[in-house]
Amino acid sequence: MTESKLPVEIKPDRKVFNQYLAVLCVNIISLAQGTAIGWLSPFLPLLISTNSPLNAPVTDIQATWIASLLCVGAIFGTVLFGWSADKFGRKFSLCMAALPLIGFWACVAFGGFVEVLYAARLLAGLGAAGVFLLVPLYVTEIAEDRIRGTLGSFFILFINMGTLVCFIAGTYMSYHVTSYVLILLPILFLVCFIRLPETPQHLIKCNKIEAAEGVLKFLRGYTTSPEHLEQLKEEMSRLMSTIAIRGKEGESGEDSSIRLADFAPFATKKALLIGMVLVTLNQFSGCFALINYTAHIFAEAGSNLDPNVSAMVVGAIQLAGSYVSTMVVDRCKRKVLYIVSSFGSAIGLGMMGVHAYLAVSGFDVSKISWLPVASLSFVIFIASVGILPLTFVILSEILPQKLRSFGGSLCTTFLWVVSFIVVKYFPVMVEVLGMHGCMWTFAGCCLFGVLFNAFFVPETRGKSIDEITLAMESRSKAT
Repeated sequence: MTESKLPVEIKPDRKVFNQYLAVLCVNIISLAQGTAIGWLSPFLPLLISTNSPLNAPVTDIQATWIASLLCVGAIFGTVLFGWSADKFGRKFSLCMAALPLIGFWACVAFGGFVEVLYAARLLAGLGAAGVFLLVPLYVTEIAEDRIRGTLGSFFILFINMGTLVCFIAGTYMSYHVTSYVLILLPILFLVCFIRLPETPQHLIKCNKIEAAEGVLKFLRGYTTSPEHLEQLKEEMSRLMSTIAIRGKEGESGEDSSIRLADFAPFATKKALLIGMVLVTLNQFSGCFALINYTAHIFAEAGSNLDPNVSAMVVGAIQLAGSYVSTMVVDRCKRKVLYIVSSFGSAIGLGMMGVHAYLAVSGFDVSKISWLPVASLSFVIFIASVGILPLTFVILSEILPQKLRSFGGSLCTTFLWVVSFIVVKYFPVMVEVLGMHGCMWTFAGCCLFGVLFNAFFVPETRGKSIDEITLAMESRSKAT
């Protein structure tokens, strides 16, 4: 039995600038996607009002479809981009993901009917599918183990930054001017990202060995020194072994097509199950629904602050939480960070539920009118530190190499199905359970996330993908 090679030791003279550069460039599309997600909150009250920019005000039922059709587009888009990522590569697929976002802003800018907004939200969903699937995948495959968590957490940071940008734009710019300005973001992404390389893993899978070596030299800062050449050789050997390329000629050692037998190992089934549960908890933390209906929630809660100003405050706090996540994700254990984040979210959601319950029970809540804003701000902050970014970081780390794209597509598709249910029927849940019942339901899901992470999710910080897979296999044998 051959010993598995340890990850290449990192030397002080190795540069990581190009990895950060690549991650910043690819996350421009995350920023663009964040603006598409954040668009609904500031403009939904306008669309419903008599001053609607459409030919007629939007009804309540139409508003729920506008909110939820993004998720429908994402369900179909995940299948499309999952196939494209393996067939044409991560880079090409990411470039294609920018086109639906351009289409979204074009429909908003020039569409005067609610049906055009339906199409716009479907396009935004197609773009979201590509962004949520491909950006974490791309970052995982270009990043070194020591900074993979930090670079991976940039994804949610830029999503939240885009959400805040749209909240601000929606408050201070008109409906049409906002779309004219924000359509430039996906175009900027194409200009910046087009010059960046494909991931080494996909190039090796396509037997483009020399190209993969060139990409690793660029990303890792390898020089022509004997020490760096040896590190490059070791890393290439490790990647080629993982992707099942045998021999110095680079001939494929096995069929790259996915078979049913690939799902047989317990570690693979466990990874997929963990992924499904994590994306479900990501949505049932309530954060995505709350962001979509932020202004509406504050108005219903009777907050003294202007709903759009409240939404901007929440967006800023969400961005701050994402920034904190980038600082601590590679300094703290993933499990500890997720558990603390889940427990904190449960407390904040519980407090929101208490305020809503007191309000509907006839108590005077004027003296605690600040509580909904404070509680929701705390929930968004603490969730942005842990639950929201770690879902995608862990998901991209625990899936085996051969099934990473397919498994990621499967879990992301499930995420958007759950997201559609939560966003579409959130107003119905409020009617049936009351706002307090919804918040307490979300809080219960967060508490379940604490227990699930503590007992079932492996620690991945600082480990190579091979080590994570081996750890899951060993734990399964132990049980």
